[in-house]
Formats: sequence, structure tokens, C-alpha cells
Amino acid sequence: MSDERPDSAEAIGMDAERWLAAIVESSDDAILGESLNGIITSWNAGATRIFGYSAEEAIGKPIRWFAWPGEEGRIEELLRRLRLGERVDHFETIRKHKTGRKVIVSLSLSPIRDAEGTIIGIAKIARDITERKEAREALADSELRIRTMSDQEALARADLMAERRFRGLIEHAPDAILQVDTAGKVIVANSAAESLFRYTREELLGSSVDSLVPEASRAAHSEHRKAFAAAGITRPMGQGLDLCARRKDGTEVAVEISLSPVETDQGVYITAAIRDVTDRKQIEAKVRLLQKAYLQELEARKQEAERLNRLKSEFLASISHELRTPLHTIIGFSELLAEESEGPLNEEQRRFLEHIHRDSEHLLALINDVLDFSQIEAGGLNLHPEVLPLGEAISEAVNAIRPSGEAKGISMLANMDANISVSADQLRLRQILYNLLSNAVKFTPATGTISVNATPVPNERSVRITVSDTGIGIAEEERVHIFDKFYQVGVTTEGVREGTGLGLAICKQLVEIQGGRIWVESESGQGSQFHFTLRTP
Repeated sequence: MSDERPDSAEAIGMDAERWLAAIVESSDDAILGESLNGIITSWNAGATRIFGYSAEEAIGKPIRWFAWPGEEGRIEELLRRLRLGERVDHFETIRKHKTGRKVIVSLSLSPIRDAEGTIIGIAKIARDITERKEAREALADSELRIRTMSDQEALARADLMAERRFRGLIEHAPDAILQVDTAGKVIVANSAAESLFRYTREELLGSSVDSLVPEASRAAHSEHRKAFAAAGITRPMGQGLDLCARRKDGTEVAVEISLSPVETDQGVYITAAIRDVTDRKQIEAKVRLLQKAYLQELEARKQEAERLNRLKSEFLASISHELRTPLHTIIGFSELLAEESEGPLNEEQRRFLEHIHRDSEHLLALINDVLDFSQIEAGGLNLHPEVLPLGEAISEAVNAIRPSGEAKGISMLANMDANISVSADQLRLRQILYNLLSNAVKFTPATGTISVNATPVPNERSVRITVSDTGIGIAEEERVHIFDKFYQVGVTTEGVREGTGLGLAICKQLVEIQGGRIWVESESGQGSQFHFTLRTP
């Protein structure tokens, strides 16, 4: 079953991605993806139609790139709200088309979260409402002209032309447009309103606008109209809410509504531009479902990968134990033979035993590294922290490695406050120090110097231990990988590669498990300084 699951999961993920891509690409609206700092990450065909830029031109650009001059501050405010997890609906703003013309859009934005709920990006749907706004402005302009119309025949003809232009814009607008008087009666309705509400124009004119509101919202609608007329501010209706309109047959349809007040001699009339957003809502719902399924699948894959990694680590730990047992036997018998208790050995036999013993010890050290790292990755490494005098641990490690350093003519120095204590596992602290010092000996040429220093970290309950050498150093491109498992920087001063590439990876894990951190400062040919911190009591 475990062998089949990744293939099935991958197929599901690919189908979901293709379905999602098809939905996004076929939308008439612009559907964009953005990073949290406003960089465009995805761009559909609808965005190209509305703004004129191709996906290749837009992706990677900041959203401020095609903001209309003066709108940049509103973009920053939107980004701030989305980073806080807020959803923004029906936000009207101005963008710049590739040709330089003004594009008025209604935005719906929502934060994108990963499986843990962390906000990782922004999903945006932009709808072109330029024609709607122009129609609304033409309506206001026409009303103004009607109010100021004079008796002169030239002005009358101009006003008549303006009225005809206004009526033409209203009639051909893609959105349903209604104008309501102070009593809530419909006095203007275009053909799009007939299509949306399924009433004839004759049925709409003179009817109460409340009849177009779902019954559940009808009681409060009259008060909302009065409050809007008193405020006299153009704005989207029900921002952040899901709005519905009621058709003649009683069915409800999801809508966006933009309201504008118009002052007349009879009082404040209200113009409403209404857009059917059923398709968009369905797309948004499908996108959310697909996104949820996709994230769940990613989480399942992650958990499966972690499970397989644990199994691998457990296997390595088991096989390492099996390998160590015969090695201990080989090492023990080689030491017994070297004692010559059963009779003297000739020079060649002694040389053979030295090779057996040395190489067995080296192999045991490699197996121990693999075992330690496997235990760490499998979560099976048990630590026993205690309060330790740091000076003693450093001295023991330096003394243990000193013979190897002296064999190459390397000076070994230790400088620390004898009163410093740390809270750490004694065995693992010595292992960290021994690994760092052993590496320093490998990569420091003859007559070089290796030193260990320990100093308290200001304003923190911790101490920093530094192992410095005058060795061959580490190139910049290798420093970023220095603590990766199985990574070897290069050849030693003897011109060969040694070890498994696990020593520094083990050091990093052991330091971090004990609440510290480890890092390196080095330049090629300039030596290295390995720093790590440990907590103090």
C-alpha cells in the first residue's frame, strides 16, 4: 500500500492543479497571485485582457508597477491588511493599462495559507468596472445638467444630447443599473436590470426596490437606504459581506452593488450598479476547495516522507550496531596480539597488526558517526544535561587531540575563565569539542596553531566557545553547505579526503538540541573560526 500511495497522491495533485489552472485561465476576471510584499507570482488571460500586459511582462513585477499615480499608498494599506489575515472585498481602485489609459477595477483579495495556517501569499480577483463607473458618472452629470438647464434653445439641445448619451451608456452598460427615489421607488432601469431580475422594465419602474431584496434582509433594507442617503458618500454596498438579490421567480443570485447618491430638488436619489457574481463566487469556492485538497495532499506527502526518513534512520542505527560488534572483536584481538603474550612478533607482523588496529579504529569512528546521526534523525538520542565546569571539558578535549596536533608540529592553546559553567550533556559536549578540534588538525598545516576560547555572551544566559585554526580555510561557496550531512569541504593537508562528512552535521544537531547555535567564519587560505553557544545555569 505504501508503494502505491505516492503515485496516487501525485496523480490527484496533478489533476487538481490542471483543473484549477483551467478554471483560472478561462475566467473573464483578472486572477492574480502575489507574494506578501506585493510581487506578482501568477497572471491569467483575464488579467492580460483587462490590463494589456502579458504574463511574461507582469510576473515578477511589483503590483505598484501599474498603479495609477497617487494610488501607491492604498496598495501598501491593502498589503498590510492581508498580511494580518484580513479578507478584502469589492475594493474600488484605479490601475494603469499598458497603453497608459485609466482602468477602474473592483478588487477581491484574500490571504493564502499553508497547511499550518501560515499566510504565504495573496490571491486577487480584479473586475473591470470602468464602463460601470463611466455610466454612473454620466448619470450624475446628466442629473446636474437637468437641474441647471436653462431656457436657451442651444443649451436645451446640448442637454438633450447629453441626456441621450447618458441613456445610451446606461442602456448598454454590462451591469444592471437602477435609480431609486427618496421613497424607494425605481425610476430608472436598464436592459441589464431586466436580464438580472427577470422583470420587464415596465414591471421594474415604479416598483419598490425592497422587492428585489431577499426576504431575510428586506426588513432592514429601508433603514440602510435612509442611512446611505443621509451620509451621501459613494461606496460599495455591504463591503466584506456576501450580498444576494431576489429575482421575479424568488430565486436568489450573488451580486456586487456599488451605490452613488445624486442630489435633486426632490431629495437624494440613489443610483445602484449591480453585477451578477455567481460565476466568480463559484470559481472562488472551487479554488478554495482545490487549494484545501492540494495542501492536505502536500501535508500527507510530507508526513509520508518523514515516516520513510524515520525508517531509514532506524535501519541505519540497527545496521550500525550490528557492524560495531565484530569491529570491537577485531580491535580487541589485535591489541592482545600486540602484547606478544603468546610469543614475539617479527617486524612485518607488527606492521600488519598496526594497520589492522588503526583501520579498525577508523572504521569504528565512521560507524559511530553514522549511528549518532541516525539516532538524532530518528529522535532516539537521549541527552542527560547537567551543570558542568566548561574549563575541564575543554581541557580534556584539547589533551585528547594534542598528540595528533603535536605529530604535525601544531601548537594547541586553550583560553577560558575557569569559573564558567554550562548546562549540557557531558558526553555530547566532549563529542562536539573533539569533532571541531579533530577537523582543525586535519586542515591545519605543520607549524600552525589551534586555539579554544570561551567567553560569556553579553545580556544572555549563554557562553560562546570558539575553535580557531590557521588552516586552509573554507571558500565562500562551501561555507553555506558546511553543516550539511555527508558534505566534505575538500582534501586535508595530506591531500586526501577523510571521514563521512557527518562530523559537523552531528555537531550542529547536538548544539541545537541543547538550545544553542553554531556557525563558522572563514576565508579560503585564512583559517577558520567555528563558534557555538551553550546555556549557562
